Amino acid sequence: MTDAKYRGRHRARRRSSLSPRIVGTGLVLPTTATLAIVSMTNGAPMTLASSSVTAGATPVDDAATDRAELTDDKSSATAALARGVQDRVARDNERSRLDAVTAENAKRAETEAALSAAEAPVKVTIAGADASVKASADAVKASADAMYSGPIGPKSWVNPITTTYRLSSPFGWRWGRLHAGQDMACPIGTAVHAISSGVVIFAGWQGGYGYKVEIRHWDGTVSYYGHNSKLKVTEGQKVSTGELIALSGNTGHSTGPHLHLEIHPGGGAPVAPAPWLKAHGAPL
Repeated sequence: MTDAKYRGRHRARRRSSLSPRIVGTGLVLPTTATLAIVSMTNGAPMTLASSSVTAGATPVDDAATDRAELTDDKSSATAALARGVQDRVARDNERSRLDAVTAENAKRAETEAALSAAEAPVKVTIAGADASVKASADAVKASADAMYSGPIGPKSWVNPITTTYRLSSPFGWRWGRLHAGQDMACPIGTAVHAISSGVVIFAGWQGGYGYKVEIRHWDGTVSYYGHNSKLKVTEGQKVSTGELIALSGNTGHSTGPHLHLEIHPGGGAPVAPAPWLKAHGAPL
């Protein structure tokens, strides 16, 4: 038996993992090995190079860097989550508030539209008003002297608004019709007071005036208070000088929040309120 045919029990010799591999036309050497490259020149062996190469070695602690980055990511994610929750809560609260305001405005607009459709004045009563409203009106009436400087009596005259306001549209003719009063621009809900003592002869809705109060005073003069948001008196009620009678608003034919004040001496034709009140010791 020849050596060429004899396999015996010997295992096939393993191919060294350090041997070079042919890739295309190039020679690829192992990346981690101690290599000895030998060249034969004139039959004498010559060692060209011998080195140890370790791939992927780095002095940086990759695990520590990863842990630090993970900690930063967690902190950023937690802060972002908290901000997101706060933003959602704020948006939900604002949405709820806007929904309530929208519903209230729609209800008010519907009521005003129904009132405006009726030509006849609609009287308003405050029967059944809660005790706090009545107590507030009583307190204002009791402290009328404290609201104005100087003596207050049944025959004195005062300004209908004691807080900040601005004189806007005055008495006079415009666009072919008479603007029969003095407008006093002020925020909705501003307290409106009786300019003198008298009896309420109307309290309710009246066309372009919106919610309106009329008072016949001790000398026969009648005063109008228009575009209110709420009325605090009823027809037939006696009022004293400076008593709270309404809260200003923007109802009826109005282009902005204000009080429309009219003065009708003797219950007749209207006159300019500003000079009339100034002549009676209550300049606007």
